[in-house]
Amino acid sequence: MVLDAKIQEGILTELGEQVSAFPRLPGVYLMKNNEGAVIYVGKAKDLRARVKTYFLGGDGRRQIQFLMQRVHTLEKIVTAGEQQALVLERDLITKYKPRYNIRLKDDKAFLSIRVDENEEWPRLELVRKREDDGARYFGPYSFSYELRSMLEIIKRVVPLRTCSNTVFFNRQRPCLEYQIKRCCGPCCLPVGREEYHKLVRQAISFLSGKTDRLFDELTAQMEKASADLRFEDAALLRDRLNLLTQFKAGSALVSSRGEDRDVFALYREERLAALSVIKVRAGRVAESKNFTFTDVEVADEEVLESALLQYYEKGREIPEEVILPIELPNASMLKEALVAKREAAIELTVPERGIKARLLDLALVNAREHFVATFDSETRYKELARKLSLKLKLRQIPRRIECVDISNLQGSDIVGALVSFFDGVPDKTSYRKYKISHEGKPDDFAAINEVVGRRLERGKAEEGLPDLLLIDGGPGQLAMALEARDALGVELEIISIAKMRTESDVRSNEINKKPERIYIEGVKEPIELDEADDVTQFLQRIRDEVHRFVITFHRNTRAGRVFRSQLDDIPGVGPERRARLLKHFSSTARIEQASVEEIAKMGRMPVSLAERILERIKK
Repeated sequence: MVLDAKIQEGILTELGEQVSAFPRLPGVYLMKNNEGAVIYVGKAKDLRARVKTYFLGGDGRRQIQFLMQRVHTLEKIVTAGEQQALVLERDLITKYKPRYNIRLKDDKAFLSIRVDENEEWPRLELVRKREDDGARYFGPYSFSYELRSMLEIIKRVVPLRTCSNTVFFNRQRPCLEYQIKRCCGPCCLPVGREEYHKLVRQAISFLSGKTDRLFDELTAQMEKASADLRFEDAALLRDRLNLLTQFKAGSALVSSRGEDRDVFALYREERLAALSVIKVRAGRVAESKNFTFTDVEVADEEVLESALLQYYEKGREIPEEVILPIELPNASMLKEALVAKREAAIELTVPERGIKARLLDLALVNAREHFVATFDSETRYKELARKLSLKLKLRQIPRRIECVDISNLQGSDIVGALVSFFDGVPDKTSYRKYKISHEGKPDDFAAINEVVGRRLERGKAEEGLPDLLLIDGGPGQLAMALEARDALGVELEIISIAKMRTESDVRSNEINKKPERIYIEGVKEPIELDEADDVTQFLQRIRDEVHRFVITFHRNTRAGRVFRSQLDDIPGVGPERRARLLKHFSSTARIEQASVEEIAKMGRMPVSLAERILERIKK
């Protein structure tokens, strides 16, 4: 629950004074809301310095303001050292399950490979859900096409059964898979269990990335078959070795030194985030895991710190190097904790170039793709619209946003246009074009007033008004739009977007380097937008779309007027003759340079009509 702004401001002032008295020692801090519930737990090697950052506006963490609106009390627990703070933080998060702490949950959307070695005749199964059933699981794999391609190679190298138990235990004779040498036929043929489980272990070696061991086993089997004069078996093993060699040559070698690394990348849009971890073993990409988070109200550094600890606390193998996208403030604490778990040295690296940087880029691509796959467009737009409404101080979160723009050339053919976006997507059925009644002297202000008035008048009659109206222009254009709205007695929020520019900017062609600004009714100073912010990019996309739409409409209007005035108004020149003339001459300017005879011939018309055309064009 969010308290009144003035009450919350007083609470934060008191809390800030308390924090000034915090010791400069390692420990854990708990943030609670006005109902006494723990909403966030954090660790620090210096409690006073760490917690104090939450009360500073310039620490660069955009989400902290949201979190601090809900904090009512602060508690601290001093620990004997940094490692104890790490352990205590994890215990408290497990106990209280704070809303704004990151909780790492395995992704269930991607495919994994299940192998149950306890079965009599194990097989490789594709599953989406892992269970605590004693089976071994490999994955999850982000790219199903690559996974299925790998399984196809395994089937051709290691002839395990692929059929379900129902089919397997009811077969009377071997199937086609046996005929094409992709199954050893344990359903009907006398295949020894030990021999079959040896094949299962080979498949597991393949999935574990230990293809060298499998290669040596197949080579030894081939040589033994050849020595025993079993040439058909030797040829079959030779073919499997060739397939394995081709797979090894084409697999993703990312380092010739054979290092083991884990690569972490985070992709985030406001309170939604996706984390991707790429596992590199023996210099090759072995697998990737993906996680998603909602309601993220802390900085990226805190997300990564928490995710890193939770990822390795479940008994996962810790490699010799962990690659991260950004420097972490508690890197030394994390490193000590991981070294204690691994019982060997470990490096935390933030690369800028080379193989490690390329691995980081690959992980970021995985994180971004997983983000898009997990959070549908509606969810992402809700988050964007929430941020937009906060930034622009809107009364409601807008779903339908419409934008108006005007186009003219020295006062001729002045036109207006309106585009409509619903839940962040263009709704082209609601696009509108307007021919403006004001001609002669260009007057964008009067044109804005007319277009907005006509749109709102129709919307009022049909009960179809947008949630937000965006005007392409500055405070002058906004004032005319508000005037049209007030004249109709309509309740509607209207804002305008424009670049900050001066006369010198126009002369020096520096307009595109100036920041975008939003003008709001009743607010004297405009809101300056950050070019890198997703709200800015969204508003720019709407403004660019209306600009494209109105420019196209203006060009078509001018072109139609030029052709109509010079050819269509001439008696005797119908659509067919006009089309023939324009097809041959391309323009009226070229018709003007032609002879009467050529015009008559190309237009298939009398000479007298060709003379009238030439006379009219030259006027």
